[in-house]
Amino acid sequence: MARDNPEKETEEVYSRTTIMVPKNIASELSRVAKTRGRTLFYIAGEGLKLTTELIRDGFEPSDLIYFWRLYKILSSMDVIPMPMKLIEEVCGHIMSVLIDFSKSDKISGELREGASKAMNDLWSIYEKYGHQVGALVRMEFENLEELLEAISRISRLLAVRHIEVKKLSPNTIELMAIGPSGTTDIGNKALLSFIRGFVAQYDYEVVSEEAKANVLRVVLQKKV
Repeated sequence: MARDNPEKETEEVYSRTTIMVPKNIASELSRVAKTRGRTLFYIAGEGLKLTTELIRDGFEPSDLIYFWRLYKILSSMDVIPMPMKLIEEVCGHIMSVLIDFSKSDKISGELREGASKAMNDLWSIYEKYGHQVGALVRMEFENLEELLEAISRISRLLAVRHIEVKKLSPNTIELMAIGPSGTTDIGNKALLSFIRGFVAQYDYEVVSEEAKANVLRVVLQKKV
């Protein structure tokens, strides 16, 4: 049988207590509760339940705020989660066919030249979309250093094991990322192409890059 007032039932099993929170947070929480047609008690309880679960799983709630900011931006691009292995396998197959075409004596020189151009075009596509994503992300994170710091704090939710950001000089940043084991050269090359397009939106360029297995090191320098 459905309950007439599930929120009231929830309040009955909660223990009442007093928690000190910043005034602006309390005001915003009250506004949201009214907007959603809920009681402040219910909204606060649901928020604390989520926070407790995040902390229990080893996350800091403040870190998840960065993830939510990024998610809202990327959702506007119809982003679909996809295994990196799938991308690597598809790109690897395409590259293998294009390489065979570019070296084959059985086809015309024009087709071989077209196959060679297509290989470069493949990485240009990744760079182009990196540029587009960078334009969207910059609407939320205007400063590249702030963005990289946010990414390093939510790396557990991304396809990387560790991200480290170092400021080498006022205009130079070193980014080091450790991806999942088994990462191929194809995957690294696709990621580097994407990064080049992305950081261009922040007026940075890749001046040094090194990829060994699943470790990627990139030095970014602000354009003068």
